[in-house]
Parts: sequence; C-alpha cells; structure tokens
Amino acid sequence: MKKNKRSTYKQDQKNKQKYYTKLDVFLSRMASILKVPTGIAKGLFSERTVTTIRLNNLVQIPDKTVDQLEALGAVLEKVQWLEDTYIVMNMDKSDLAVTQMYKQGFFYIQNLSSMIPAAILSPKAGETVLDLCAAPGSKTTQMASMMNNKGKIVANDADRARVGKLIQVLEMFNVKNTEARFGAGEGIGKREEGHYDKILLDAPCSGEGLIYLKGEKPLRFWNIKKIKPMANIQKKLIESAFRALKRGGTLVYSTCTLEPEENEGVVTHLLSTFKDAEIEEVELFSSEAFKDEAKHVKRGIMEWNEYRYFPHVSKTYRIIPSGKMMAFYIAKIIKK
Repeated sequence: MKKNKRSTYKQDQKNKQKYYTKLDVFLSRMASILKVPTGIAKGLFSERTVTTIRLNNLVQIPDKTVDQLEALGAVLEKVQWLEDTYIVMNMDKSDLAVTQMYKQGFFYIQNLSSMIPAAILSPKAGETVLDLCAAPGSKTTQMASMMNNKGKIVANDADRARVGKLIQVLEMFNVKNTEARFGAGEGIGKREEGHYDKILLDAPCSGEGLIYLKGEKPLRFWNIKKIKPMANIQKKLIESAFRALKRGGTLVYSTCTLEPEENEGVVTHLLSTFKDAEIEEVELFSSEAFKDEAKHVKRGIMEWNEYRYFPHVSKTYRIIPSGKMMAFYIAKIIKK
C-alpha cells in the first residue's frame, strides 16, 4: 500500500530535524562553555569590536602621536588599564591602515584582548624574553615598546613566510632589540633550557575569538575536528616553553579560542607534567582601572564534558567576546 503524500511529508520533516548545521554545532559548544543560552552566545559573536590602537614610543613620544591623530580628525578615547592605548571612536581599521602615520610605525592597530598577554607578562628593559609563536609581530612589537628596545627578545615562528612578514613589521615599528627566528617551537626547550626570564606563548589555536557571525562566511576556518590536533600541538609547545624558562621566571600562555581542551586542558597537562609549575593570579582583572570590563572576564572552568581539570585553573581567565574585546584565554604561570 502506498503512503499518502501527507504522511511522507511529515516523515521527511522529521528526518530533517536530525541534521545540524555548522553554526548549530558552534553555537551549542559556545553556549555550553559559557553557560548561556544559544541565543546569547550568538549575540556575543555578532558584535563588531571597536577599533583600538597602541601608540609606538619607539618612533616618537606618544603624546605627539595623539596630537597628530587628532589633527587628522581621529576621535580618541584612552584605555585606562593599558599604557598608550586608545579606542578610535570614528574610524575603522581600513581607515587607519592607509594613513602615513600607520605606514611609518607611529601606532599599531590591535584588539584589546590581544594586548593583554604581553601586558600581564610585563617584560622589563634588560630581560631576556622569548616570543615562542611570534608572527605576525603584534605582541613582539608591544613587548619591545615596553622594554624601550633594551634587553633582548627572541621572536620565533614555525612558518617561514610569516617570519618574513614578522621581520618587515619589526623594521616598520623600529624594533631594535629583537632577533627573528624560523623554527619549530617544540624544540626550543631542550636547546635552550632555563635560558629566558620571561616567555610569551600565544599558541596557534582553533581561532574562535576571530569569528564575527555577521561577516561573510564567518565559520569557513572553524572546524570542530581541529580542536584535538591543536591541543596536542599546544601541549608540546607549552612543555617546550616551560623548559626554556628560568627558575623564578614567568610564562604567559594565551589563545584566541574558548575551547577548554585548548585552554584549561593544556594548562592541566603542564601542571601534571611539571611539579614546579604554578598558576599565579592576574592582578589586572581585579584592578580598579579594569572594573568596567570585568563583566567580560570569567575564571577558568573546572570540568568540561568528561574531563576534570586541576583546581588551580580557576586562576586562569577567559575573556568573553564583546563590543570591546574578542574572545581570549590567558594563564600566568611561574616556574618555582
């Protein structure tokens, strides 16, 4: 006996409900990690962040750069918790990137979240610093600026083409204290064990922080299958970084993803591998200057699906995407 068209239609509709789009999977994961409804998660990734710049004291005095930018018509709002950093209220990245001031290295266009890891590491003049995955150079130039071109930075990257671009950026922003290197970061810990005062590991990741859902094909680079391979690479990199760190030194681990496997899971791996690794609180996030942004920051989570993480990951932090900052994860680690 043939099924009538109506019953066939109902069966087809029922079957369709079993399929999930890439967007469904992404929003479901983000909602679960952040413990919010999927509608809220979608809204968080649908906000375009403000344009922010970091003034480069290696080219000229920042106050003079402010005057020159305002003369060009830029409306600037100072970020109180980051030195020489401003929100540009009336221009976007494309407007600023074509100015002669940018091309001459007077300022760097950089998201606020991306500036935080180097600010937390707080490199000083005279120290020896490793930027393990440095290209394209945003955080390297920031640290050189903080060090006033004194001391030494080794800026390493595993992609030869990206190292070429890194060198161009260093020249553009008048960085003099940095050696750009090409090579796999996983081997540095064995070759240069206990060599560096401070290390920044802004690790390659699944990149959820870069996703803007109102953009064109926003999930074209995101794939749930990337997460596990990325976490494996990150674990090797963080081991290498910690081995290269001096006793009493500081390592800042950061990613632009919210995935626990790539964040708390990687930090838990480090803590279980090295008994002299210790997580330290990030004072910035509890400071008076940061109070208006504190609502966009959450502490590390203790468990995810079937995984349980070390309790100390509660001292790590996840920046929630907002109109000011893209998603980021940050952990400050000390070698006892």
